[in-house]
Amino acid sequence: TFKDRVILADLPHLVLEAMAIAAWVVGAREGIVYLRHEYAAEREALQSALDEATRLGVVGRGALDGRDFHVRLFVSPGGYILGEETALLEALEDRRGEPRLKPPFPTTHGLRGCPTVINNVETLAAVPVILERGAEWWRRQGRNGAAGLKFIAVSGDVARPGVHCVPMGTTVAELIERCGGMAGGVALAGFMPGGVSSNFLPAARADVPMDFAALQRAGSMLGSGALIVVGAGRDLLALAVNALRFFRNESCGKCVPCRVGTHQAVTLLDEALAGRPAAGLPARLAELGATLGQTSICGLGQVALQPVLSAMAQFPDQVATRLVPGKR
Repeated sequence: TFKDRVILADLPHLVLEAMAIAAWVVGAREGIVYLRHEYAAEREALQSALDEATRLGVVGRGALDGRDFHVRLFVSPGGYILGEETALLEALEDRRGEPRLKPPFPTTHGLRGCPTVINNVETLAAVPVILERGAEWWRRQGRNGAAGLKFIAVSGDVARPGVHCVPMGTTVAELIERCGGMAGGVALAGFMPGGVSSNFLPAARADVPMDFAALQRAGSMLGSGALIVVGAGRDLLALAVNALRFFRNESCGKCVPCRVGTHQAVTLLDEALAGRPAAGLPARLAELGATLGQTSICGLGQVALQPVLSAMAQFPDQVATRLVPGKR
C-alpha cells in the first residue's frame, strides 16, 4: 500500500533493523523483503540501506551474537492477491500465487514448511522506535482512547492527497483538514477508511477516530490505512462497482465462490448502471455477498461485495433505489 511504499523509500533502515531484532528473538537466519514489482525506486532505497546495514554488521555473517542473518529482496511477479500471506509464500516457493487453506498457519508451517514470521512494513518500522522510547511513550502518542502512531494514505477528493504519520485515533475530519480540505470546496459525501475493501461510511461519521476498535464499532475497518475521501456529486454506485470490478479482476480464481461470484455480481451491476436492474437485485446481491463471505478461501472474496453492499446501506437514496426496476 502507499503508506508502506513511503516507509520503504524514506525509512528503510527501520524495517531492516526490526527484521534483525525479530530474527534475534526467534532464532531465524534468513529474512526476506517482498516487494511489488512496480516499486523500482523503493527497491533502490532498500538495497542501499541493506548494503549499509551489511557494512555496519547489523545483518550478514555473525550479525546476531555470532549467528549469521542474511536479508534478501524478492520482487513480486505482480498481483493484488500476493498481499495475502500464504499466497505470498506460494510465490516465494516459485508456485502460482494462490492462498493456502488454513490451518496450518505460517507461524508453524510457512516458507518451505518452516515456522515463518510475517509482518507488514509499518509494523516492523515501529519496533525499533518502541524499543528505544518505551511502550508507555508509544501508547501516549495516541488520541481518543487509541495508542501509538499510524501512517495513513489519504486519496480521493482532497486538495492534497498524501501519506501522513498521525496519532492513532486522529479523526477523519482532521485528516481531511491536514490534506487542505475538500478539493474544490465540495462537501464531503462519504469515505472508505481502510481502502477499497472497507465499508463506506457517510459524512456524518467524519468524527470517527482512525482506530481499529472505533472503526469496527462504526461499521467499517481501518484495514490497510488508506482513507478514500468521496466528495458530493460523485456517482457512489459507480465507485462501488468499480471497486468490485477490481476485486473480480484480481481474484486468483482458486475458489469457485470468488471466481464465479464476483463475475456474476459485476455482470448484474453493470446492467443496473445501464438502467436495467434485474428484479430482486438487492436481495440477490446480499445473498451473494453472504455466500462469498462464508465460503471464499481468503479475504479478497470475503469482502469483494462489501463496497456495493455498504454503499446500498449508507446511501439508500443514491444507490439502493437504482437497483430496483422502475425506481430510478
